[in-house]
Amino acid sequence: MEVFMHNISYNVTHHRLTTELSTILHGPRYSHFASVSLNFHVNLFKDKKGYNQHGGCGILTLSNEEIGRQFLSDYGSPASLSCTVGDRRITFKISNRAPRPEILESIARRPYIDPKAVEEKERIDRVFREEKVMVKTLQFGWECRDFVFSVEWEQSLDDCHLRFDDERRDLRIRITRPFDDTLAIAMLFNNLRTKSVHRTLSGEPVIFLTLESPPAFESEPLNTTMPRKRLSALPLTDHARVSPYVSRAIRLVCKTQRDLTTFLKLCKNAKIRHISEIESLVERRGLFAQSVARRVDRWLQSLNWCIAFQVESLLRNLSLDMTEVLQLMPDIDKLRKAKGKRYVAELLTYFGPRALELSWDDPDQEVESIMDCFRQTQKDFQVHHSFFNSQSVDPSLFEAYHVEVTPTTMRLSGPHPERSNRIIRRYHPDNHESFLRVSFVDEGRLQYRFNRDVDGKGFIHRRVGPILLEGLHIAAREFKFLAYSQSGLKEHAVWFVKRFRDPEHGYVDARTIIKSIGSFNNLSFDKALTYCPARYGARISQAFTATDASVTIHPEEVIHVEDIKTEDGEYSFTDGVGTMSRELAIDVSKGLKQHGRNRKGYSRAFQIRFQGSKGMLSIDHTLGGRAICLRPSMIKFEDTTLDIDIARAFDKPGPYFLNRPLIMLLENLGVDYGVFKHFQDKAVRETEQATQSLGKAARMLETYGLGSSYRLTSVMLSLAKLDVDDIPNNPFYHQMLVYATNHVLRLLKNHARIPIPDAWTLVGVADIHKFLQEGEIFACVKPIDGPVIYLEGPVVISRSPTIHPGDVQIAHAIGAPPEGSCFAREPLFNTVVFSVLGSRPLASCLGGGDLDGDVYNLIPLNQRPEFQGLRTCKPALYTPAEKKLLDRRSTMADVAEFVIEYINSDVVGIIAINWLIIADQSKQGILDKDCLKLSELHSDAVDYPKSGNPVALDRIPKLLFPQKPDWNAPETINVDSAKYYLSTRAIGRLFRDITLPANPGRPQRRRPNRGAMHEISSAMNKLSADDDDFVQLVVNAKINEFIDASSRFPRETIEKIEALFQRYVSELSSICATYSLSYSRPLTEEEAVIGTIVGKTSQPRLREDMTGKLRERTDLLVRSIRENLAPEDEEDSEEYLRRAWMAWKLSISKRPSFGAESFGWVALGAVFDATKAIEDAQLEESRNRFY
Repeated sequence: MEVFMHNISYNVTHHRLTTELSTILHGPRYSHFASVSLNFHVNLFKDKKGYNQHGGCGILTLSNEEIGRQFLSDYGSPASLSCTVGDRRITFKISNRAPRPEILESIARRPYIDPKAVEEKERIDRVFREEKVMVKTLQFGWECRDFVFSVEWEQSLDDCHLRFDDERRDLRIRITRPFDDTLAIAMLFNNLRTKSVHRTLSGEPVIFLTLESPPAFESEPLNTTMPRKRLSALPLTDHARVSPYVSRAIRLVCKTQRDLTTFLKLCKNAKIRHISEIESLVERRGLFAQSVARRVDRWLQSLNWCIAFQVESLLRNLSLDMTEVLQLMPDIDKLRKAKGKRYVAELLTYFGPRALELSWDDPDQEVESIMDCFRQTQKDFQVHHSFFNSQSVDPSLFEAYHVEVTPTTMRLSGPHPERSNRIIRRYHPDNHESFLRVSFVDEGRLQYRFNRDVDGKGFIHRRVGPILLEGLHIAAREFKFLAYSQSGLKEHAVWFVKRFRDPEHGYVDARTIIKSIGSFNNLSFDKALTYCPARYGARISQAFTATDASVTIHPEEVIHVEDIKTEDGEYSFTDGVGTMSRELAIDVSKGLKQHGRNRKGYSRAFQIRFQGSKGMLSIDHTLGGRAICLRPSMIKFEDTTLDIDIARAFDKPGPYFLNRPLIMLLENLGVDYGVFKHFQDKAVRETEQATQSLGKAARMLETYGLGSSYRLTSVMLSLAKLDVDDIPNNPFYHQMLVYATNHVLRLLKNHARIPIPDAWTLVGVADIHKFLQEGEIFACVKPIDGPVIYLEGPVVISRSPTIHPGDVQIAHAIGAPPEGSCFAREPLFNTVVFSVLGSRPLASCLGGGDLDGDVYNLIPLNQRPEFQGLRTCKPALYTPAEKKLLDRRSTMADVAEFVIEYINSDVVGIIAINWLIIADQSKQGILDKDCLKLSELHSDAVDYPKSGNPVALDRIPKLLFPQKPDWNAPETINVDSAKYYLSTRAIGRLFRDITLPANPGRPQRRRPNRGAMHEISSAMNKLSADDDDFVQLVVNAKINEFIDASSRFPRETIEKIEALFQRYVSELSSICATYSLSYSRPLTEEEAVIGTIVGKTSQPRLREDMTGKLRERTDLLVRSIRENLAPEDEEDSEEYLRRAWMAWKLSISKRPSFGAESFGWVALGAVFDATKAIEDAQLEESRNRFY
């Protein structure tokens, strides 16, 4: 309805009138019309004479007539309520014209925006447009250990200035050039680490900035309609040579003092705080001078590759400057001749974290020189090296070298233990160093993002293209693009290799490796395979999937069987799944145990790579001996190798967690908000109660998979059995719980990752015996330490990601298997078995799923009746995307071109978030036509890695309006009401219902304790139970049941445990530096133990990926330490207990140095393992005596 307004004071602005009307329309008399603030539109008529800002009258448009009638009843007559703004009472009456349709649609679809926020944003934008800081000289340099700033590149500029941009949240230095593109240096506000504004002794006004990661270099075309160009460096003299090393410290010499005042004003408006006035001392030391760089390059060429990589890593990771590297050169050369290349490479790996620590140290402490640090490291390493078994605890692991290629530089890390693949295992371990895992990422390790204002596609071609197509050069070695895994491609990570000689295979390079994988040409089942570069690359990628070697079988044990299809042949019920005999499953499980996989019993289902096939194998109880049955849907190319590689063994059920897309879907399908709220409240309550006792803390950690690398749950429950209810005087323990609590609450708030009890996530397999009817499933859950559970009755079943209304269905679980049935003979623990009868496989209805390893989410409604009443919709068809074919066979250069295109065209994330936001914005929710369009595009985007056909950006529906829901605001910024609205959907209400702590706390980094060996030995032998808390007393009592805990420790054993501890600290330091979101701040010890990253990021996916890698590395480290603690005689549990107890005592003597507390948790876990082994042996002995 339109309401005519008259008698408006000429002094009243549009913003003020809107604000005054909002106090009425958002008051209690109108709250029943909507659950959020009513939106409305105000239009003030122009003053025809032009004297005033408006003509004193205008139109108020309300979203419907009911609200309009209420308003006119309240304010539409002289006797009614008064609305006085300024010095006049405004009169209201119904307009004599119909409201404009576009205005009605706008206020119906868009949220109300506070005019005060709009006014404030307009004010800030005006300040940023009008104010700029003039720059006379631009300098890049290096912050030295003695707190001197060494200028390594500088240029005096005639026309250079700095401006702020609120929309992009960045500050931008612009260098204007006559008749040429303007150059720009862009720094995001949240990338500023330190800021200093001061005058030098000579009176120069200076702005000094240090950054978390390098800035973005750009050129802005003279034609403003053209997009900006991203650059790797400024096209100015010598900048490209030094920019990889000196881009994180910028010094601006301004023209006048007024420029500093302007900068401070701009910072205040941008809410940039903590600006110091400390002057940095300036010198020109030539740390990266061309002559110095040439000396370093010549030396690197002379070094063995494993050493050269470590030296290059010290430079590229900004641990050392080039002159410091040259200082180390004589010592390294001498050591190489005396000790050999492997020793020196390991020493430099050990030295890297210590060198980096020098720049993290407290400035109040005395600065240690790099030479002193290196020589001390050398002494420590020499003592500890002989004691430590550096061989991997798992033969399926290898030492991987990593390179991150960013827009401005490269970062090197490793070698790190990593799960290997079929190709890596083929060659001698000495040649594993010839493989590189190369990631292409933006600065700050973020994935490249689409920006319509920047020619990102052109930049990827200029930066990434030459590396993939021509090779990567590091320390004078040339690496060639090899291949990728499918998971690696999603992370924009690929494999490179340099030529090497293998004792078994001779000379090996990228070409010979690809040729050895198998046959891809002229396949009867896929004739066009090699004509599609993406599909060709996907098939090659099977050989690079991270797997464990298990067993080798004989050709006669391989059986080929047909797929089970629908009558019309359109669908396959067995798409991607074959079978195996029970005997073979047992053998495979034994093989995995030999690789350090401590599994009980044997798995009933495996995800495999075998010959040219991929997919699942589940046990068929009718198969005798050792047998494997492959189906045509599993075979992707031809190969004759007979090793079965295991990508995953499904030996335990997965927990069920809701997420935002699934909640959006379920809410739109009839599940009440109260259901989600109930389970979130339960999760929050249990998380907050976790600090009350060890038992509750253990349950919380187990639910969310926290602390699993350190077996915290097991250790805590073992302590609880000894009546230890809490560890009250241990700050490390309580900080761990603070981080764990923050991690869980952040997952709940930012991802709606809500656990659902009695619901499960299980891998899908097929009912090859055709016992199940159409729409039926069989699901048998066998937790590691719990009774078998058979799901029965209606089950809500889905598969992530859920994006189409039909992606959630209801199946019928048959419950316990009938006597004599195939499931009674083999219950296929921890799988969901789908029927092979009917017109369409149920799995294909669930987001286009299949049975090659997809996992499915199940909510049994008999146990969780809260989800009853759910409506189901017709599933999408999920037809395969059309393949992009060449008119010739693909080469690896074509595959490389596809990788370049993929980095540019990977839009799965954009489609998914647009779907979620539009579902939030639209009254139709997930049934909005744009949401349905996006679900179709999502399927094509998911197929893109195999089809090669990208989804064009212009096909993706745009948001309904610019304002986004509050839950979508990045965690790195404060929610601005001019850009974000309060979502009324369940995910918005759940988001606002949780308040995260402002700062979960960050303890000061503890320095490693490097005391002399005799001091440590003395401290350990003097340490008594009285020196520690109740924990040590009860553990001491437990140990005394089996050995004499008060006996003195032999010096040799102490030295070995000390060496183990020092190696542990070094590895942990490296892990904390490698997996931090910040290049300048490592993770804390507590973060590493819990397996979380507290730091905020604008891309939570990055933190998720980094957290996963952090947990993998700490898991391998802990396993290695425990293996080295164990005696050679595995049956000597008492010796194992003595060593574990010794390690526990050592950790106490090392407190509070870095690594001591977490080493103590590892040792305590070993103590409980050893005591249990002794108790089990005693129990077995007593049973034998009895019988």
